[in-house]
Amino acid sequence: MDRNIETVLSYVNIVDEVAGFVKLKKVGQNYSGLCPFHSEKTPSFHVNESKGLYYCFGCGKGGNVIGFLKDIKGESFKEVIDYLKKKYNIPLEDTKLYKSDKIRENEAPLKKILNLALNFYYENLFVYMSSSGHIIKYLNDRGIDENTARDFKLGYAGFGNGLAALLLNNKVDLDIAVNAGLLIKKPEYNRGYSDRFVNKLIIPIMDRAGEPIALASRIILREGEASPLNFPKYINTNNSEIFVKNNTLYGLDKALPFIKKENAVFVVEGYFDMITLYSKGIKNVVATMGTALSKNHIVNLSRLSDEIILLYDGDKAGINAINRGMELFGSFMESPDKNIYAVCLNDGSDPDGYVRKYGCGSLIKLIRDGKKTPIEFALDYYIEKSENDGIIKDIKDERNEKNLKEKISAIREIAPFLKKINNNIIFSHYINILANRLGLKENVIREYINSNETAGADVRAAGNDFTRSAAGNSAAGYAKEDLNIEDLIVGKIFCNLLLTEYISDDIMNEFSDKDAVFIIKEIKNALKNDINKENNINNNGKIEDIVLKTENSFKWNKIYYSSLLAENKNVNDDFKKLLIKLKIDNINKICKGILNEIRSGLLDESGKLLKFQELNRLKYISEKFQKKICNI
Repeated sequence: MDRNIETVLSYVNIVDEVAGFVKLKKVGQNYSGLCPFHSEKTPSFHVNESKGLYYCFGCGKGGNVIGFLKDIKGESFKEVIDYLKKKYNIPLEDTKLYKSDKIRENEAPLKKILNLALNFYYENLFVYMSSSGHIIKYLNDRGIDENTARDFKLGYAGFGNGLAALLLNNKVDLDIAVNAGLLIKKPEYNRGYSDRFVNKLIIPIMDRAGEPIALASRIILREGEASPLNFPKYINTNNSEIFVKNNTLYGLDKALPFIKKENAVFVVEGYFDMITLYSKGIKNVVATMGTALSKNHIVNLSRLSDEIILLYDGDKAGINAINRGMELFGSFMESPDKNIYAVCLNDGSDPDGYVRKYGCGSLIKLIRDGKKTPIEFALDYYIEKSENDGIIKDIKDERNEKNLKEKISAIREIAPFLKKINNNIIFSHYINILANRLGLKENVIREYINSNETAGADVRAAGNDFTRSAAGNSAAGYAKEDLNIEDLIVGKIFCNLLLTEYISDDIMNEFSDKDAVFIIKEIKNALKNDINKENNINNNGKIEDIVLKTENSFKWNKIYYSSLLAENKNVNDDFKKLLIKLKIDNINKICKGILNEIRSGLLDESGKLLKFQELNRLKYISEKFQKKICNI
């Protein structure tokens, strides 16, 4: 095992690191939570603190804390080791570039470029202030003081090609900066490279560790300056190996400890919404970045807290955002531990403007009193809109034909939201609410929603079929009854490699699974010259390598981590019993074959007699083995 890996694993607590990305709960000797590597409703992700291992029984990912951080942060081995070394003050030799890092070699130059750019723009705003006065004024007008601006490392991209010159002087590959969206390449007339961001406010986008992964820019006009036609207000750097827009939430690096503390998170739609709320004291807040709330956003946040509260502008955009995200909210509506709410700022403000106008206390009260589930949000929006417009004047007046038509119109608006509910009980609950609000019968509304008069009538039924199918095929690991004896034997060996000493060549012949034979032989060979260093063989990835070479590696990987994460008592005695039971099962299979021969009618009397004698002999041996099990 590499000395650096061994040292790091001795210093770092895997639960502490994983808890930064997954909301963990203590279950027995392990911790469990929703897997950060795939979408799931029921926790199948487990962490064993004493063994320093994690494993997901849903997607099959597992390993130690170094592997976890590499996968979750998308970083190289060296970057993870350097991060842990700095965080825990671990005395290490210089880390080298490992083979697995080669696919990420291009990330290091990009990160260097982003850091150079961030510092360049930051200094333009706060050090060389002669040309950035209009940026400072804009920030002050939005209630963002200098300390807040510095805390979020805001910057200014001035005129000219200062960044291009800086990067050239630092001898970085300028084409990487072009691909990232920081520079523009102008080969015509040998003009070389120029800055992409000119006269803009720069907003750095950080990863969870607070390192820059992208930059956003906003055009800020001087007094009297005309806005360019059809020019977007915000421009981001491009998606890259380290930045995917619809998988990133702005401000998560700052909000993360407060989200975990409050077990709740507010989601807003803009950079300044997040900055203002955070600076005014609502710190468990993150922002999407000009994109709709995505499945990745919801999944990532659900792993950090049990409550998500969406703060939307008080206009049609809010209801559109709810509609786009409705399919993502289904698991929250069904989960007893998870809740998702929406809050609309009714005076047309965005969260930034609302807080600056009314204060944080007013916003907190509005959220507490006005938060609604997404479906309630949609129901109230369309019904209240009709009432406010004077459309539904007398909800009980069924004789008013116009009133009745407008009720139909309201139901037609709400139908797409209801059709995205896959749970019949929840669906019925909201049908009941709608019926009471509109003064109509439930069965009438249900029939109308499921009729051809509203688009996508079979969506809900199809969703139910899919949900049932997925539930039938999912499992949180291998239950003991799902494993045969050979699987259980290999599982015990994974817990204690030295158990292979009990497996002689004769016993090996009892195995029928080629993968099981391969695993046992490979472990025996690995131990042959290193019998006193069993833990080294387990910790340095040798077992994982062996498992990966099997035909059914996914299955054996699950068994491997299931065994290590389980509480293993009396391993040796259980192992001996399993070996005997393997022999008994094989004898029983032979006996079954003999009985089939006897019953086939193909044997004469002497042949039947010989088979009966063989059958009795085998049964006698089986009984002796049964007694042996009882004596262990």
